[in-house]
Amino acid sequence: MNETTAYETETKTEAPSMGAKIARGLGAFALGGSLLAILIALGGLTLARYDLIDKLSGFRAFMTMMWPAGVLAIAALLALIIGFVVKGGGRRWKAGLALVLSAGLVLVMYTQVVMPASKAPPIHDVTTDLNNMPQFIALDVEPVSTGPFSEEEWRAFHTDAYSDVEPILINRSPSEVLAAARVLMEQRGWTVAEKQPIEEQLEATAYAGYLRFRDDVVVRVTPVMDGSTRVDMRSVSRVGVSDLGYNAKRIRDFLKDLSAA
Repeated sequence: MNETTAYETETKTEAPSMGAKIARGLGAFALGGSLLAILIALGGLTLARYDLIDKLSGFRAFMTMMWPAGVLAIAALLALIIGFVVKGGGRRWKAGLALVLSAGLVLVMYTQVVMPASKAPPIHDVTTDLNNMPQFIALDVEPVSTGPFSEEEWRAFHTDAYSDVEPILINRSPSEVLAAARVLMEQRGWTVAEKQPIEEQLEATAYAGYLRFRDDVVVRVTPVMDGSTRVDMRSVSRVGVSDLGYNAKRIRDFLKDLSAA
C-alpha cells in the first residue's frame, strides 16, 4: 500500500459517522439552550429582586423556562446515548454538562415552586384570628383580595390548611411583648413602619424568597385577665394568589421565637 492509499484509508477511518455528528450537534444545541434558559430564568429573578422589573414578571420569566429546560434535558440525554452507542461519538462533555444544567434548573423549579404550590392552599392572607382579623393602620395596604375565590371559599382554604396557626399567650405585659416583637422583626431584616398609630399593635414589611416579594405583617397584643398577653398575627402578600405557604410559615416561626424571647 503506498502512502497516498494509506492516507486515504486513515482519513476515511477518522471521519465521524452521521450518528456521531448528530450526537455532537445535539449536545452543542442542548448546552447552548441550557445556558440561555438559565440566563433568562436567573436574569428575570435578579431584575425583579432589585425592582428593575415587577415581581410577577420576573417570576414568570423564571417559570417560563421550566418546559424548555425539560426538553433540553431530554435532548442532552439523547445526545449522550447516541454518543455512547455510535462509533466515533466522543466529546460527550457538552451533552453531559447540558444535562446537568437543564435538569438542575427543572429540579430547582420543581422543588422550590411546584411542590410547595401543590401543598399550599391558593391564598396569600393568613391570620391567627379569622373572626377578628388584625387590621393594617400604619402601613398603606390595599384591600386584600381573595383572588378568584369568594370569602367563604377563602375561609375554608384557611381553616383546612392552617388550623394550627393560632394565637399564643405570653406571660408578659403587652408593651414588653411588642418590644420583643420589634427586636425580632429587625433581626429578620423586616422594615418596621416608622409610625405606629396605636399602642396595641406593630406593623412591618417582610420579604419572601430570592425575589424579595413584599409581605405586610401586623402583630396585635391583647391583655388577659390573669396578667398575660394574647398575641395575634397576620401576614399578607402584596401580589399573587398562592403564597407557596410563606405567610403561614412566617407566622409559625415568628410566634415560636417570640414565645421563647
